[in-house]
Amino acid sequence: MENITNRALISRLYSSAEEQLENANYNATSWSEWYHAVQGLTGPEKMVFVIVKMNQRITNGGFAEFYEASFGIFAPEIIYVLNEIKATASAEIISSSLSVVNPNGLLDDAYKALVFNIYLSEAQKMQLQSQDTVSYTHLTLPTICSV
Repeated sequence: MENITNRALISRLYSSAEEQLENANYNATSWSEWYHAVQGLTGPEKMVFVIVKMNQRITNGGFAEFYEASFGIFAPEIIYVLNEIKATASAEIISSSLSVVNPNGLLDDAYKALVFNIYLSEAQKMQLQSQDTVSYTHLTLPTICSV
């Protein structure tokens, strides 16, 4: 039996997910087709993919980039998984960003449609920036994956 580190496992799952999505036949401008393509991944592939993408976007451009790049469509699922792996501080940070981008509390498909092509106002971007500072200490992959 092969002994594999968490980092190597994450890398394999992410690579597999990216390869499958590159080969998938879907319309990337349709939130439902893109969302369902990602849902077609295995559970571990999907969660590693969306958490890595979240981490990359937030590290590069903060929560505004995460949402404006359409990865916020997965925020409710990310929150669920982070709570499941007991990364509750990280889950709370993501959860608090939802009220900024979704002030009316839309759920399910209505939420996904809103967030998929969201253009944040300057006020929303400023609100999200305050969470960016907190997120840098809690949302790194080693922190999330060491739990």
